Amino acid sequence: MFRTIIKARQEHAFSAKIIDEFLTMIGKSEEMLAYAFQILTGEVKDKNANENIYLKDQSINFTERDIRKRVLIHLSVNPNANLPEYLALISIAKDAERLGDYVKNFYELKQYLNKMNGDSPLFKEVFGVMGSELLTLFETVTGAFRTCDREKARSAINQGHKIAKQCENTIDEIINTIDDVPHAVVLVLGTRYMKRIARHLANVASSVVNPMPDLDFSTRPKK
Repeated sequence: MFRTIIKARQEHAFSAKIIDEFLTMIGKSEEMLAYAFQILTGEVKDKNANENIYLKDQSINFTERDIRKRVLIHLSVNPNANLPEYLALISIAKDAERLGDYVKNFYELKQYLNKMNGDSPLFKEVFGVMGSELLTLFETVTGAFRTCDREKARSAINQGHKIAKQCENTIDEIINTIDDVPHAVVLVLGTRYMKRIARHLANVASSVVNPMPDLDFSTRPKK
């Protein structure tokens, strides 16, 4: 799919600007998530943390709406434009907007973390191990999209599914092993948000390898 879009990016200033703005949306979500982990684990204390998170999320929301509006206007005045290309851009821009929402939801767990044991194995699993893997996935997806690297995109899709599966297993473990209900709820919510982030990143990666009808269906790619 994105061989067409990358070609269009090289040939048309409009497409190039839209794609660059989309990548900026992804980059802001990655920055938000890295910052959220620092706040949630107590690594960083920042009285302006809310402002830093919400301003980025608002910027992502504005960019997604602006991309959708401009693409639709472009299609209305350019009837011969590549319709699948621009529909794909609208679709993945929505994925990028949802990333910002889930990262914001994840960050908002901070109000419930004061009484939690940050040294517990499951806390470290959710906010440490899987968090690091999720941030690495951001980098892989961005690199695959920027260069239209199909192998890297397949790797990102597989990694996204792996993280999602880890999240499911961790949720089962939390439910079966933690008796402290508030503690369990926070960890389950955090893990669930991380699963959704991984899924949306896999959807973005799918745009590099899947035809337009299969976007948002990021099944494991065939070898």
